[in-house]
Amino acid sequence: MSRSALFGMGIRILRGHQICEPSRIQLLPPTACLTSLQSLFLRRQSSSAIAREYDDSGIEDEPTLTALQLGRLADLQQRVSAENSKFGKQRIIAEYPDLRRILEYVYDPTLRTHLTYTSYKNYVKSLPHGPPWIDPPEDIFELFDKLSRRSITGNIAKNIVHSFLAENEIIHDPSLMDVFGRLLDRNLVAGFGANTLKLVEWPQHGEPPNDKERIQPTTSCNSNTLSLAAPKPTKPGESSSALGSSFVNTTPIHPKASYLDKFEVALGKSLEPPFDSLFKGGSQWYASRKLDGVRCITFLDLLIPFNSASSTDPLEVLSIHFVSRTGKPFTSLAKLQEQLLHLSHLPGLRKWLDVDPTIVEEQPEGVVKRLILDGEVCVMKRKTEEELITSQARDDGSVADTMWIANDPFVEDFSSTVSAMRRSDTIQHLNYFLFDVLSFAELDNKTSIQQPGLGKRFGERIEDIRHLGAWLNGKLDEVGVHEKMVKDLKQIKVVGVKDVEGMVERAAREGWEGIILRKDEGYRGKRSNDIRKFKKWLDAEYQVLALDTSSMRLSINGTFGEHEALANVWIEHEGHRVSVGSGFTADQRIKYAKNPEQIVGKWITVEYFSESDSMERSQKGNKGKSLRFPRIKMVWEEGKRGM
Repeated sequence: MSRSALFGMGIRILRGHQICEPSRIQLLPPTACLTSLQSLFLRRQSSSAIAREYDDSGIEDEPTLTALQLGRLADLQQRVSAENSKFGKQRIIAEYPDLRRILEYVYDPTLRTHLTYTSYKNYVKSLPHGPPWIDPPEDIFELFDKLSRRSITGNIAKNIVHSFLAENEIIHDPSLMDVFGRLLDRNLVAGFGANTLKLVEWPQHGEPPNDKERIQPTTSCNSNTLSLAAPKPTKPGESSSALGSSFVNTTPIHPKASYLDKFEVALGKSLEPPFDSLFKGGSQWYASRKLDGVRCITFLDLLIPFNSASSTDPLEVLSIHFVSRTGKPFTSLAKLQEQLLHLSHLPGLRKWLDVDPTIVEEQPEGVVKRLILDGEVCVMKRKTEEELITSQARDDGSVADTMWIANDPFVEDFSSTVSAMRRSDTIQHLNYFLFDVLSFAELDNKTSIQQPGLGKRFGERIEDIRHLGAWLNGKLDEVGVHEKMVKDLKQIKVVGVKDVEGMVERAAREGWEGIILRKDEGYRGKRSNDIRKFKKWLDAEYQVLALDTSSMRLSINGTFGEHEALANVWIEHEGHRVSVGSGFTADQRIKYAKNPEQIVGKWITVEYFSESDSMERSQKGNKGKSLRFPRIKMVWEEGKRGM
């Protein structure tokens, strides 16, 4: 083949692989370009030759081995989902011995890819010419192994994933991309779990495969060889991978239950002094610190077996799933997840689940019920010397001084918490402060359910939290876990205005985010007056309309210099433009001055002391409100706030 013909064909190959445009190829040195094209061409010839060896088995020239595997997985998902019996599912799975290794990988809780499919797709969309080509691993297991060991991370990992998908001709097939995305997220949703997989009777080595097995190679291959050998057999019930636990990795909220886009939780309304109105009608309240973290709702799905010998037997955790108050999944809480797994042995758990009328899913061996934990995830940082001085315990015996740990050397780090929760990397050090435990029926119906065992007032649910937290931390002590993540957010019963005023004074003195008051009533899954929040600083979300820049003397990496930097952004509050210039770091000021599109049009959280009368008039001619001492709390570069 001539060099020009090879180059022309290479252009078409490269286009098919989404490596680059012709104009970008021309920038390569001719010898390097031809060498790359020859290598790619030979690789494709080799793949075609391998496929032709199996023409009598029905393998076509075009699909690659990985594409065939993903297609087989899609077929397996469809067949198993249509089968109701557990034995029938096992029989169907056994027809796919070539998929055994990848199935055991997906259901192995010890392995993680540290990259979500959504993160990969968003990265690809952000690049007008697509990610750069990086030679990908030979097969999907080598790829996942590199991701799991974090030998490739960040954008390099995304570039390699993209090259792998292009190399294996997956990238233009939406159905195969969907299956790959589920594998990357380790969330196959295939209609069966780890227990079913462990009981599959795989064909023994040397047994004649059926028609479906014969046409498929095993998952172990390289570019020059292909083997139809079956995996090493195991006895039914044994696992050939690290499936020692029956725990299945995080699954989404079940489609038979609630949908994320309709997800709602209990939220509070702002409170201003005087506080007399709280106690009209004899209402009782509990108060706690308002934490500066990220709201996190936990779904624990547990299997209630039909043939359970005793209501005190430990239950099987099928999945643990974390979402924000808006229903956005969190993927960085694997370490917290590991600690929560011990709740399957919690005394009284079965009783809590039995009274819940909502069944998440029916399975041949039992029903799936769901327990809800509601709380705040906080990444903590050490207090400054000034903060330590102002937070010294007064020990005056007041209710306010029992709200929090005396002389606590740590304080919440909101920006670090948000940053960590956005990523897929596991957060190693966090506190999960619980302030509610609920039945799924009440969360799903957004209201308290008046029947035995449900409809508990908040004071009763506090006792449930204390029981859960104390037992879990005791269990973690038994197994040698020193850093316990689940914390009981202290709730103090208040009996009058004086108690509330003392708590507000302590919040102001120590620089807390504020205080939260919860009425001793049943659950209400919406914004209501049953939860009231008092904050020294108010905050709200605004869209950035524009920004101003100026020359500023800033310290970057310890060196002062003149930089073109962001001076302030403009938002709109009640029809009036408001300038916000405080709260930005030096790095942010330089970044947004160079790349204004990363903040203009995006949403920001602005803290302010109070509203003030605006000196300007709105378009309607009315005097409106502005903001006193506004400052940036958070920039939501992905668009709108999602936590």
